[in-house]
Amino acid sequence: MTRFLSEGDRIHASIGKSVLHIFNKIINELGLFLMANFIVCQNKERFNTKKHRLMLTFTQRTTVAETIDPLFPMNIFELRPYHQLINKVDVNESELFDVIGEIINFSEVQTQKQGEITRKYMDIELVDDERNKLSATFWGEFVDQVIPHLLSSNNQPIIVVMQLIKAHKFQDSYSVRNTWNTSKLWINPTFPQPEEFKTRLLSVRDSCFERLTQTISQQSFSFSDELQKGIAEVKTISQLVQSMQVRYG
Repeated sequence: MTRFLSEGDRIHASIGKSVLHIFNKIINELGLFLMANFIVCQNKERFNTKKHRLMLTFTQRTTVAETIDPLFPMNIFELRPYHQLINKVDVNESELFDVIGEIINFSEVQTQKQGEITRKYMDIELVDDERNKLSATFWGEFVDQVIPHLLSSNNQPIIVVMQLIKAHKFQDSYSVRNTWNTSKLWINPTFPQPEEFKTRLLSVRDSCFERLTQTISQQSFSFSDELQKGIAEVKTISQLVQSMQVRYG
């Protein structure tokens, strides 16, 4: 998890399995807590949620108490500007970050089979409030979460925040994708940062704005090119929805 202060400083904190039972019912996402008695150590995680060189580790002596402070800002995202990716600035691919955007384009749902494991994915095109575009790949649960919104958008903007995602470089350009155990998808969230983004987005819209479309060809998305060497089963969104209805019905 990531701990952040009212000044906006952030640091990674880790709760090990041996003490998880102490804190898993105390700490709630988006709650505000006073915490003390950590072990401070070097941040040697494979994927870095923060650039801070140190991290905090919970122990049995760590104390946690929920508190209330109406003045504490709920700026929970560290949003990465698109220009740092589309202008091909070198990006640390072990660093996890957040991006926000409106979905303007999406591919058919596909599946990739690796041994006995089959994973579904789809390609998404995002746009920011300056009309810069960024390619993203949604894997697994991200696909399940976004499909209902794609099917019922009614030409209303679908604003998403991809939290704790990673960049991927292919043929000298970057796209972004979620990781399996860390990333989180927020769809049309009502926190201050997304609301401000939506306001800016609507202010630059005109009668010629791009409406949400489904792309038949996958050539514009780099990750699909990479999968040409593997075995991929292609499903349309309607086929996926039907299969989900059968599975859960």
